[in-house]
Amino acid sequence: MNKYEVLFSDIFEKTESGEIKWRQIRKDAHSDLIFNPNLSYRQYSGTYRKNDETYEVVFVEKKADDPEHDFVYEKYIPEILVIGEGNELLVTLTDSVIDRSEMINLVKEIEETNDKTKKLLD
Repeated sequence: MNKYEVLFSDIFEKTESGEIKWRQIRKDAHSDLIFNPNLSYRQYSGTYRKNDETYEVVFVEKKADDPEHDFVYEKYIPEILVIGEGNELLVTLTDSVIDRSEMINLVKEIEETNDKTKKLLD
């Protein structure tokens, strides 16, 4: 596994264990850090701890017209941002470095355990 896959795996495991508590935030939050923020339709945020450091981890869900299908269909674009002190973007994980199916599994876990959905489903 490369260093990005290790980071993703740690985020996933801490989500499953409940160590990272996710909450849904405004879809336009962090627009200064997100590439093409107008494509964002949902975001989740959580606190990620590693080596006595604390970071904000943000799962961004985007949709865009898909050029592979003559722009008739939309495609799903997941991104994970790791943000440090002073709102500094440290790492962006996309489906170019993490398998899209793994990112979808993470968002499913987040959807089931985030603050707003949990209230709805309980």
